[in-house]
Amino acid sequence: MIAPLYSIFPKAQDERIRDDVRRQLMWQTDIQSEEISVEVKDSAVTLTGRVETCLEGREAESAAMAVFGVSSVTNDIRIEPKHPRSDHEIADDVLANLRIVLCVLEEIPTVSVREGVVTLRGQVRWKFQAVSAERAAEAVVGVLRVRNLIAVLPPGTLIPRHRKMGAASPSERNNMETVGECRALFFVPSVIGRG
Repeated sequence: MIAPLYSIFPKAQDERIRDDVRRQLMWQTDIQSEEISVEVKDSAVTLTGRVETCLEGREAESAAMAVFGVSSVTNDIRIEPKHPRSDHEIADDVLANLRIVLCVLEEIPTVSVREGVVTLRGQVRWKFQAVSAERAAEAVVGVLRVRNLIAVLPPGTLIPRHRKMGAASPSERNNMETVGECRALFFVPSVIGRG
């Protein structure tokens, strides 16, 4: 049996992995930064540099892990916007992004921001809705991290049909359905680029 070429020439393997990771980063639509450096040693990838959003950093790590032959990825990418942003500006942009995914979310979660860390609170029917909200927040420039405290309701829980927030009054209970009876929501994800 012939040994694979990369086991004979590990340096050539590392060079191939580095080139493939760079290519993957270039083709990844969620990554706008050209300031990501790639180093490879013994098939272990180290990413360094600067990005403007959490989403870019996370997607860069996922893109590197998707390359054949990569044994591990160390993500040392800094989240650092070109222009500093206030927590108020970040919160406004997170709410705007959440309104865009309203076709996935039935109500906008509560958003709070402190020193670039976003906290999301609310309730959803399905896990993918909480994940969509987190991803929308991560795509905002200046967000350093997202704490997703959105609860996924268990089947059988009563929820409002008209996107109302808070507890239901007795008259509103007639206009409620249980989570188990809800119809599935379908959506087509889209990528929203920066101008």
